[in-house]
Order: sequence, then structure tokens, then C-alpha cells
Amino acid sequence: MRGIRTLTAGLLGVVLAVSAATGTGASAANAVPGSGRGGGSDRVELVDPDASPRTASLFAFLRATQGRGVLFGHQQSTEYGLTFDPLATDGTSSDVRAAVGDLPAVVGWDASGDGYGSTPGAATREESLERTVRMIQAADRLGTVQTMSAHMDNLVTGGDFGDATGGVVARILPGGDANAALNAYLDRIARIALQAVDDRGEGIPIVFRPFHENAGSWFWWGAAHASSAQYAELYRYTVEYLRDVKGVHNLLYAYSPGGGFAGDESAFLQAYPGDDFVDVLGIDSYDGTGGSQQWLDSVVADLGLVARLADARGKIAALTEFGVSGALRANGSNPDLHWFTRLLAAIRADADARRIAYMMTWTNFGADQFFVPVPGGTTGEDHELLADFRAFHDDPATLFAGDLDVDRMRTTKVKTRSHDAAMHVVSPTAGERITEPTTTVRVRISDAKVASAWFALDDGAPQELRYDASTGYYTGVLAVDPAALDDRLAQLRVHVDLRGGRTLDERQRLLLGARPAPAPGVVDDFESYVDAADLRSAYSSVGANSLSLVNDPVGSGRQALAFGYDFALQSYTGINRALGSDWSAFTALSLWYRPDGSGNRLVLQVVADGVAYEAYPSLGGTEASVVSIPFTDFRPAPWDTANADRRLTADDLRQIVQFNVYVNHVDGAPTTGTVLLDDIRAQ
Repeated sequence: MRGIRTLTAGLLGVVLAVSAATGTGASAANAVPGSGRGGGSDRVELVDPDASPRTASLFAFLRATQGRGVLFGHQQSTEYGLTFDPLATDGTSSDVRAAVGDLPAVVGWDASGDGYGSTPGAATREESLERTVRMIQAADRLGTVQTMSAHMDNLVTGGDFGDATGGVVARILPGGDANAALNAYLDRIARIALQAVDDRGEGIPIVFRPFHENAGSWFWWGAAHASSAQYAELYRYTVEYLRDVKGVHNLLYAYSPGGGFAGDESAFLQAYPGDDFVDVLGIDSYDGTGGSQQWLDSVVADLGLVARLADARGKIAALTEFGVSGALRANGSNPDLHWFTRLLAAIRADADARRIAYMMTWTNFGADQFFVPVPGGTTGEDHELLADFRAFHDDPATLFAGDLDVDRMRTTKVKTRSHDAAMHVVSPTAGERITEPTTTVRVRISDAKVASAWFALDDGAPQELRYDASTGYYTGVLAVDPAALDDRLAQLRVHVDLRGGRTLDERQRLLLGARPAPAPGVVDDFESYVDAADLRSAYSSVGANSLSLVNDPVGSGRQALAFGYDFALQSYTGINRALGSDWSAFTALSLWYRPDGSGNRLVLQVVADGVAYEAYPSLGGTEASVVSIPFTDFRPAPWDTANADRRLTADDLRQIVQFNVYVNHVDGAPTTGTVLLDDIRAQ
């Protein structure tokens, strides 16, 4: 979710899972045929081979339920609401129960900014953690499934999850100066998980989805603020710390990069940490179109994608967050009074998408932000979508708490499969720029007996990796001649010989030397990229698009950016680049571009002080030109009505934090095209 409590929902994220339906009854759930990678196994392969019996049983239950019905979930359903007092809740009241007479099958929780949970009214952080544990226990007694997200505060600056400054991800990874801050936060996650035990003292299973919606850039762990390789390592580190260091064995782990992938597998998997680290695949999608067919088609395409990926990997798939963007509107303002049932019908009509395990909407924080419609009672008339939500509940395809076979969900005997020997390079991460003569190489080797390990750079001599018991990594020192730090590609090879004759071998690209510093005011002239992968590491994509380098035509120099789009399953797409620039000495934005003659809408967006300001060069015609747009002509984005009257000031120009490019589809215009861009700069 893009915000907690006070922030409205946008294109947001959570993650859960999807997979093929397998058998019926307890014996089928026990066997779960094909649940391991490659199929044909009677064991499940989980991130945690030592997962508690209840946790493994829940995984098998969700897989076996897929295709037979989708569990409905509601974030913090018994914690916040309009029909009960959140400050006096006993953990059994819920707006969902008030609406349909039953609880959601899935209840979401949040570790909040500091990791102590988010229960309202707690006087201290410790009390918040204790109350969070009690709320999870109460929801578990009601027969529901538990999930947890983590809207972490910025672990470097102390700001909230929306503060993307400080280069956080690189600094909290091993070797970074803020790694201890990440450990402290994860320690609190571990406390919640370990203390959340049922009445028999067994850990309550929780689907944990850390660092969600990373394909977007509204969080500090988003794509504009960390490379895909850095994100993947952050996710892996989190799993290994909780599982191996803290001994937490009641978590399933969800990968939830966001939504709007238009069914593009490579976009969805761009920062994927690997099958050994993920139990649940999911997307988040919020409707800002009033229930348009295009949005429905986009959701179905993405859910079909995660279902197929989950099938191939023995995972679970889900719509981990969904809802009307921003929240439901007041009566008379909702454009589609059959929104819930139309979404369900679209999902059920697709052979792949219909196999999701569950779909979870966001929190009913209050009358100004709610996602489940409620009855009026003593407060006024019923919400106008309540009848449709009740029809959604009554549909046999949806499962609420009262529909679950709780005993089977908790007590099915399931065997877990041990992991094969594996390794991953913790540092330097793939694609990283090496800017110092010496760099520590850290390698994690798991489920293996190691005879020897070494690394080499390009064709250089192998260097030994030695086990460091204090960190659990095999480490060595990568030494590079300072003269070689001149902006070139290199290959790092890591090789491990295992006892018994097997080997592990991994190769990844590195860049030697810092990226040439741009001149003041320059956003990008596209000359410093050694290849397309280097280009993509500097930009994050919103939606599905293609980025490449072209040599002709260009504005100047050798290279320009080719930005390709396809609107078959989306109405807009874009790219984001993080900046930290002072443009107070400049008065305009200049760029060279070649339009594609489509007549679609090109959006240039600069972000300062949390406000996105936009300008719109024409995509009519196909002749390349240089345009200069005075900053006085930029206006807040039209969706930001709260800041409609703001203008870029000198103070704003001193703190330009992001530059974005979007293309919006215009009715009747072509759905595909390519725009060339070069020499983007303040002047």
C-alpha cells in the first residue's frame, strides 16, 4: 500500500500467490502432487525446509484450494474499522463481519515504520508490539489466515517509508554503514513472529511480504532507488536473517513487485530474488479508471502471469492488494456499482487467473479512507457498493472465514524438501560499479559441504574465499589496479568445489570506475552507458515498456534513448530516475526528442518537495527537434488536486529529487510506438 492511514492508495503492492489446483480432501492436500519444482513430488519445497508443521500445512492448503475458490482478505480487518471503535476493539469486530456476517478468510497486518506493529492507541512501542501479537492470536482463533507487510521507515535518514533519500538499500546491505539498523528492525519482526503462538504454543503461520511494490519508486526500496540486484540481495538477506540467524520458522515469504506488468514475465521477474527465497508470487493492482475493461484486462493478464510462474515453480499465487484507487467514494460518486462482482467475474473467466489463492483489499482506516463498503446502522445510509459486496460474498467462488476447513488448513501432514546446494554473491552485487582499489567479496553458500572456493576478475588469477564464522559468508578481497577504474565492463566469476565432486559456478558483470559525473543541470545525455543493461540500471519502469540505446538519430554525441510503449493492457507507462539536484540557477528544461506521430501524450515530470510538476511536449509529427520549457510553465500533475495551485519556486528547484517520463494513451491514438530522447537538461 502506498501509504498507511493518512496516505491514499495508488498503484500499490502486497504479494501472495497462485498455483494449480491439486486434488481434494485431506489426502490430496497431504500429497500436493507436483508442488516441488519439476513436479511429481509428494513434498513441498518451501523457503524454510524447517518450517513448522502448521506453516507447511497452510502452504499445502492454499495450493490445494486454488481453482476451487479464492480466499477474500482485508488488511487490518479487526484492527481498524468504521463500525467499531478501533481503540476498544477486542480483536473480533470487523467491518467485513458487519457487512456480510462473516470475517475475511485472510487478515493482513503491518509491522509499521519502526517494526513494533501498528495497533491504534498503544502508549509505547513495546505495548504496540504486544498488542499486535495479541491481535494476531485473536484473529488466528477466529480461523483466519495471517499476512504481514512492513512499511519500514527510512533506516538512514529516519524519515518514513516514502523518504527515498540517502541511498538506503546499498547502505543497509552487508558491509554498509546502516546494516545494523536493518538488523534491529528485523529483530522486531522476529519477536512478533516468535511470540505469535497459538493456544498450543505453536507459531502461527504468517505470510510475510517485505519490500513490496518495488517495481514502483514511491518507497525507498523502489526501483529508482536501488538496482534490481541490490533489491534481490536485500530480500535474500532478510530471509536468511529471520530464518537462519533468528530461528523463525513460521513464515512464508511473498514476492510482490506491484502491478501493471501487462503480462510481461521479464518485467515481473526483474528483481526476483530466486525460487529458494519465495513461497508466494503476487501482484497489487488498484483501479483508478472506474472499472474500465482495460484495467480488468490488465489485472487478469498479470494474475495469469503469476499463476503460470507459480505453477512452474511450485509456488502459490495471489492478488495481494486490490481496490479502488484512493478508496471507495461517498454515495453518488462511485462510477461502477458492480465493481466487486465485475472484478471477480473477470478473474474467474480466465483459466489461469482464476487459480489465485486469495485476493486482499486494503484497510478501512476511517470515513475518509476505506475499501470495504459498510452498512449505515446508526451512522446513516448503507454504502452504495454494499449490495454488490454482499453479492461478491455470496458467490460460491469466494471464500470467507466461515467457508474454511480450519482443521485441514492447520493439521494436514506435509513433508518439506531440503534445498539443493546453492550460492549467491552478496557483494558486490551484479552490475555494481567498483570505484575503489579494494572491495570485499562476500558469498553465501548454503546446504553444502565446501572443499574450496575462489573468485577471479576477468582472466585474472583465482583468489581464495575463506569462511568467516562471524558473518556466515565466504569472503575475499577484490583488488583492482586504480588505472583500470576507467568506466569499463568486467566479469566476476565465483567458483565453489563441493565435497563429493560437485561444483557451483556463478558469473556476473561489474563496471569498473565511477560513472562520469554529469555537468550541472544535466539529467541525461545517454553517453555514459556502456550497454542497455547499464541504461536500465539507472531507470525504473512504471508499467511495461522497453528501453534501448540508439546511435542514429541522436541529439548529440553517440547515443540516445529509445523509449517503446504498448497500450494493449495499460493506459500509461513511464520511467523514473532519482536525482539529487539543485536547479535554482536555471529557468527551463531542455531536451532533444523525436516524436512518433502517435498523438499520444508525452509527460515530462520533475518532483520537488513531494509534488510532481508536469509539462507536455507534443507527440504529433515525426520530426526531431530541441524544445525548451520554462519552469514557469510546469504545473502540478492533474491528479494532485490538493496542490493544483502550486508552482515551482526557487526553493523547489534547489531540491529536485526525481525526473520522470511518461506516455499516456489518448483515445483513438495508436497503441504502440517509440519516442527518442536525448540531451535532457536544465538550462
